[in-house]
Amino acid sequence: MFNFSISWLIFWMKGRVEVDNQSVRSRIPRLLLWIFPYGLLAKDIELSDIKSTNVKGKNQFFPLLLGLILIVLGALSAMNKGLGIGILAIVIGLILGIASFKARLVIETTTGHFNIDVPVSQKEVLFNIEKEIQNRQKQPEPKIKENQVLEEL
Repeated sequence: MFNFSISWLIFWMKGRVEVDNQSVRSRIPRLLLWIFPYGLLAKDIELSDIKSTNVKGKNQFFPLLLGLILIVLGALSAMNKGLGIGILAIVIGLILGIASFKARLVIETTTGHFNIDVPVSQKEVLFNIEKEIQNRQKQPEPKIKENQVLEEL
């Protein structure tokens, strides 16, 4: 089982991916505007349906732009008489700007693709998930037949 943070801003909310001999199960909380949790994305993918996996970087344009705007407005406000509000805007802008850089695990299946996004600091978890999927695909454990257990007794 692999646990990972889903956001820089809400670091205590964790996503979970389990890889076993038959499937990949993911349970990832959803966020609205990178802050508000509003549901859970649950996906089960059979190992036999997975064609390929790939880990790559992803940049989100809107949070980066919003972060830069908040930094500039915060700096202008700090130069005037609003030092407290300016520093707060700069801090929020920095957090949003950093949060715009993500890592993505793309799982290509026979029916489409499934993406798992995490902050860049959690990229190693995605590499571990990818490695585990590839290992399980190369050496699957034999499936037990229904009557095999009874025959062994």
